[in-house]
Amino acid sequence: MASIRLTEEQLRIIQEALDFYSRVGIGQFNVIKEHPTFENQLKKEFALGEGPFKVGDKTTRGEIVEIDHEGKWIKTKGTWNTKEEIREWTDIENIEYSIDYERYHRVRDNVDLMLVQPRNMLLNDLTLPKNASWGIYNPDVDESCRVAYDLVQVIRHEFWKANPDRSEHVVMASVHLTTEDSYKIKVKL
Repeated sequence: MASIRLTEEQLRIIQEALDFYSRVGIGQFNVIKEHPTFENQLKKEFALGEGPFKVGDKTTRGEIVEIDHEGKWIKTKGTWNTKEEIREWTDIENIEYSIDYERYHRVRDNVDLMLVQPRNMLLNDLTLPKNASWGIYNPDVDESCRVAYDLVQVIRHEFWKANPDRSEHVVMASVHLTTEDSYKIKVKL
């Protein structure tokens, strides 16, 4: 039995890579736009500001209404739980400018449309609609996709178990393995 030692962040990247691999393998080409390189590029391109924040800037946490002169906090006005309020944030490094969501979604929708034909050509079915894909159990899906899918399930289940605030009503709360050897997969956080 092989073993590997990783940080939790490295394990999350492996989980994402395996998920990406299995999804592309069943024809879900639209996942390409979820890759962090492309997601970050679109957010950067369509950001509603850049550089240091100033009062009036729109961020993902609301509109900035006040900034500490020492740079220790920012206050924003936004809506949380259907109630408008002002909140103070001390993790300024994690605050991002809002983006032009209309342009952002237009690009993403166009990418989805452009990927339909190459996906359909590779699956040899030119009739599949935009959001269609094969299922993981489709006999034409390569076995490596099912192995990747099983690995993803086991990894995400371990992250779910490690979360003290976990919910029983999420997909990672259970594991439904698809391949015979998958029961040998062990992940320990």
